[in-house]
Amino acid sequence: MKEDATMADNLDRIIDECVDRINRGESLEACFADYPDYIEQLKPLLQAVLTTKQVYSFVPSPNAKRVAKQRFNTALQELERRREERQPVFAWLHGWPKVWATAAAVLLVAVIGYFGLRPALLPGGPVPQPSPAPVVVAPQPSLEGNFVFLISDDVNAISDFESVDVSISRIGLLSSGDSGEWVEFEPELRKVDLTLVQGDKTQEIWRGDVPKSAYTKVSIQVSDVRGILKTGEEVEIKLPSQKLHISKPFQIAPDTVTSFTYDLTVVAAGNIQSGIKYILKPQVDQSGVAHKPIEPKGKAKEEGGKSTKPGNKEASLNLFNSPYSDRSTKVLLVTDLTYLQAFRYI
Repeated sequence: MKEDATMADNLDRIIDECVDRINRGESLEACFADYPDYIEQLKPLLQAVLTTKQVYSFVPSPNAKRVAKQRFNTALQELERRREERQPVFAWLHGWPKVWATAAAVLLVAVIGYFGLRPALLPGGPVPQPSPAPVVVAPQPSLEGNFVFLISDDVNAISDFESVDVSISRIGLLSSGDSGEWVEFEPELRKVDLTLVQGDKTQEIWRGDVPKSAYTKVSIQVSDVRGILKTGEEVEIKLPSQKLHISKPFQIAPDTVTSFTYDLTVVAAGNIQSGIKYILKPQVDQSGVAHKPIEPKGKAKEEGGKSTKPGNKEASLNLFNSPYSDRSTKVLLVTDLTYLQAFRYI
């Protein structure tokens, strides 16, 4: 049952990605090449999407534009002739500006109605999209923040690489409820080498205060991926999109530090004959949260004979014990807490 649910989640995400790529102009074959294991499920769905897009795309032909212009000129000439027959010369000269003003107004309304309102009035036309959710930018990073964001790598094709540098420019959390607000912030550490955070290892890239709320989705915006194989060759690592989303509901509660581990993985598609392609994907199952109560300020702990009070030259704090593995997180504070480096170990 769990495997079926996972495959369904993956298929939903892949379909969303492929629809976005088709709307940007990519071909069906490109999507099939990236997901060969899902071709049977993707092919009928994506062909239907492509057919619908082609049917409802409307661009007037040059011939249609020419015919419409001829009809308009003929109607304008006929109107002018009738007015000349009904009115004396003086009245016709006096009313000439009004004729042009009326004709211009009619033409403007016709153009707007035909080209602007046609898609909305046709049955089955595109439905107006709702406005995007508002964005609330989180405060600046803080060592005493209530939220920690970490990156990890689920081992797949990472063993082929000497290094995989992923550059992350923005992190987003979607709040649940009617507001639907996105809390977004920039990571302190913008580049992570996934070869250094395989399996249970993680790298902290941001710590600070975010609004206490329930959240339903997490996204990271990836600006660049650079992979170097163990042979020394640099290869392209594709992204489903620059903004990677996962649906993972979690809660940030008062008096609690919440750590969220966002798991990425590099997978290989294809074979040696056709060429191996590498793809960077988010891993929903391996991503998750851990919570730890916030200790009262001024309370110093002793660990390994060293005090954790501010001002100590080197202090080691046990912050999280993740329920998703038997790993723990350590934080090393050096030179009066002015430098912070986070790492995981087994």
